[in-house]
Amino acid sequence: MAPHCAASSAAGQTGAAEETQPGAADELRALLIGASDVLSEYVAQSQQPQARVLGGRSVQQMRADLRLDEFPDKGAGADGIWDDVRAVCGAAANTWSSRFLYKLYAAPAPAGVVGEALLGVLNNNSHVFRASPAGTLIESSVAAKLAELAGFPAQTEGLTFPGGSYANMHALVTARNCALPDARRRGLHVPGGRAPVVLTSRHAHYSVDKAAMAAGLGLEGVAHVPTDGHGRMDARALRRMLQRAVDGGLAPVMVNATMGTTVLGACDPLDAIAAVCEDFGVWLHVDASWGGPLALFGGDPPAAPAFAVPRGRIDSMTINPHKLLGVPLQCSFLLVRRGLGTMRQALGLNAGYLFHDDADASELDLGDATLGCGRRPDAIKLWLMWRYYGTAYFVRRVAHARRMALRLAELVRTRTSPAGRWRLVQEPPSTCVCFWFVPRQLAGGSSDEDERWGLATRRICERVNASGTALVDYASVDLPRPGPSGAPEMRRVPDFFRIPLNSPDVAEDALVAVLDAIELAASGLTF
Repeated sequence: MAPHCAASSAAGQTGAAEETQPGAADELRALLIGASDVLSEYVAQSQQPQARVLGGRSVQQMRADLRLDEFPDKGAGADGIWDDVRAVCGAAANTWSSRFLYKLYAAPAPAGVVGEALLGVLNNNSHVFRASPAGTLIESSVAAKLAELAGFPAQTEGLTFPGGSYANMHALVTARNCALPDARRRGLHVPGGRAPVVLTSRHAHYSVDKAAMAAGLGLEGVAHVPTDGHGRMDARALRRMLQRAVDGGLAPVMVNATMGTTVLGACDPLDAIAAVCEDFGVWLHVDASWGGPLALFGGDPPAAPAFAVPRGRIDSMTINPHKLLGVPLQCSFLLVRRGLGTMRQALGLNAGYLFHDDADASELDLGDATLGCGRRPDAIKLWLMWRYYGTAYFVRRVAHARRMALRLAELVRTRTSPAGRWRLVQEPPSTCVCFWFVPRQLAGGSSDEDERWGLATRRICERVNASGTALVDYASVDLPRPGPSGAPEMRRVPDFFRIPLNSPDVAEDALVAVLDAIELAASGLTF
């Protein structure tokens, strides 16, 4: 196989398509066999207890290892490509390690990797049905099933997008054009028109602000609603702010609530927010990019009871199966209660060179319901995993993530150390644990939060990550704290460790190892 593969590669360099096409199947077979061996070996090594999470090499070293200054006229073919693949693996972050606790995703499920390879082989574009018939039907069916699990009405439809940020942006632009129909044709500079505004929590993902910039509202068109002490949107403050906006001549076009805030993992009080939106007739979007699986696959009894979708009371919802469910990046859905007709009316242009009047397929052309054109049929990855593992797999993943979060919180709460003091920011509302390790020289005296705790967190985090033994992150948020007069006011708390639990391979020994690494990294620090 290998000599044939090399010959095919050489033929491909001549540019003679008639010479390379007949060998494509054999070349692909040889490459997939080689890839199977190399990548499986990488995964096996990456899951070893001693495996590094980061390689520890400098940027200059990685550039040299990847030979980024070499773009050869004559390709290496099968004899050299695996060296390049191994070099990429060596420079990559090791998401297969149970000590990769850095962001809101982890290693993909193996069946999802097969789905990713399938997309590459098919190379279908799901902007029109004829270009991706299987992908289109799968996308529609998976979206309908997710909507059913979320308690949406039967007419709900959905689409995939390359990430939750794009899904949130499409929700905002759709809501804007529904509330202000002239904006679609004339923009926002309509004489006598009301300026649009979107309301969202202080703890919402930054994609809402970016969507406002892209949609012409600008950052000043975003009103950030205060939160309570647990990081959840204050529904009473939302009502007051909506009333002020209306009284001030503004046009509230959307309220964005969050199910699984990016830092604390909190869930906004969706029922109370829905009631406010209903009173004002405002589109309610729920960004459940991270926390959605806790509602849809939370089990019975639910893993996190606060994560529940108000049935029939929200207009759209984003959910990212590439987070808690282990689908390979990227796979994000936007569900719209009133169906894709609403999105086509708000966003579509019915370009005749793409969307033909085909009685059998035109209703299945999905691209005109988006702001883009080319689309990957990412739903295939989730669908294939669902077929392979079954619903029970997703329920187990979510339940395990929640159990590990509660266990980590317990370890932090009960752990003692001569090197310092452990302290939770709050009990974890979902699958993310936020805490401080306060070194001994900062641990005495007042129990109030000290800004030096944030400095210690950042320096310890840098040391842990540089060691390669684990990959962890830190963050901060504004929370109500007693002000000078004793009344609560929003104040930024010191940076803290933020550990999201996603992988089904994380067990207690990995959690203890990370806490040990933090203590070790704190030793010798001076302040």
